[in-house]
Amino acid sequence: MNAKQISMLVTGVLLGCALATASARSPPFGIQAFVRGTAAFYKGDYSEALAAFLEARRDGIQSPQLCYDLGVTYYHLGRYDEARREFTTLTELSSVAALSHYNLGLVALQQHDQPRARREFKQAYASTQTLELRALAAAALDTLGPEPTPNPRWTAFANASYGYDSNVALKSESTTLIPAQQGSDVFSLLSGAIAQLSGSSAQGWQAVGTFYRIDYPKLSQYDQSYLHAGGQYRWSTESWSHILGFYAGEVTLGSANLETLGTFSADTRYTYPSGNTLHAFYRYTRIKGSSDYDYLTGWHQSIGIEDTLQMARSDLTLGYSFDFNERNNYNSPSQFLSSSPTVNGLYTLLNWHLDDATALHFEASYQHSHYQESNMMTQGGIVTSILREDNWWSSAIGLSYSLDASWSLRLNWSFSDNRSNISQYSYNSKQIMASLEYVTSH
Repeated sequence: MNAKQISMLVTGVLLGCALATASARSPPFGIQAFVRGTAAFYKGDYSEALAAFLEARRDGIQSPQLCYDLGVTYYHLGRYDEARREFTTLTELSSVAALSHYNLGLVALQQHDQPRARREFKQAYASTQTLELRALAAAALDTLGPEPTPNPRWTAFANASYGYDSNVALKSESTTLIPAQQGSDVFSLLSGAIAQLSGSSAQGWQAVGTFYRIDYPKLSQYDQSYLHAGGQYRWSTESWSHILGFYAGEVTLGSANLETLGTFSADTRYTYPSGNTLHAFYRYTRIKGSSDYDYLTGWHQSIGIEDTLQMARSDLTLGYSFDFNERNNYNSPSQFLSSSPTVNGLYTLLNWHLDDATALHFEASYQHSHYQESNMMTQGGIVTSILREDNWWSSAIGLSYSLDASWSLRLNWSFSDNRSNISQYSYNSKQIMASLEYVTSH
């Protein structure tokens, strides 16, 4: 039995009782309007019933029964706010309070407010003295399913990794100025948190922060850290969820500041009934390079779309991204180097769950970068000019194991290769990393 069927069943019983009570103590003109309204209601003419019931109220009927009948009529007309107002008035009367709470639950369901519906059905179940209404309230609660666990107010994570990188500086094999493809041990730490400032995870403000640090003991000049913090607003409907966010960031290279960042971000996600999701995003970032890296100053935009398909024991993500940069570029008396690529990227990720604790992960990415202006270099009085084009490929395979709800282990191997029409930018790199991760929510 659905909510509308339940409402009609209860409505028929109450209207009959209401007519008998109203006839005994109501003004004559009000009774006539009330009778017309009742007849129209049973014919299914709810607009005519509403007009007659409102006329009865104007003619002097102020009984709880008329208030109840108006609430039921508003409900059938889809005017749920008015129905809620009438039923709320009746919750102060012990004789009809339980039934009014039950109907308020039906109204809440029509307004897609399940938490309020659950509260009203619980109140009806607890306060009614009749087995019939208790059974209806219990059935409605059963239809809603188990009560969801409270949304966490904050979530934090930390990931510590150790491994080896074969080409830290991403140098080409053709490089002769310094040893090519220098490798080093790698230590990294990634941590972050999301705190719910208002509302819930479905709709409300959140504060977010992330810190990332990676150290190369043999090549400390390439150590990096990244601090990222900001606020975002999330809201969602039945199938859609959205995020708007504003963030600030700081990047260091070695012991010096590299960039200061300010980012606006917009995400929207649609979840299909099958569980598949479609995700689109946009990022706009203003970048301020430090005095030694002023050529990086400018802005970066990124737009993308990805589709995630849920299968029996795996999920597959396919994505496309488009990135556009407008930077100061590197300009000196002897050379001009473009730092403003336009990048088209494709990527895929497959997570294959071997069992409840173990999963294999496969990743592959491709990016084509086209630089807006030609690189110009002067050597021996001869100026050479070439427009840079890069093709970058990456693949990775990983194995993860969940120790419990909070702790997990992961082993990951990756390979990347960049082919450029300027040989000094061609390189390849291999990396293997072992990670320990902890996640907690409260």
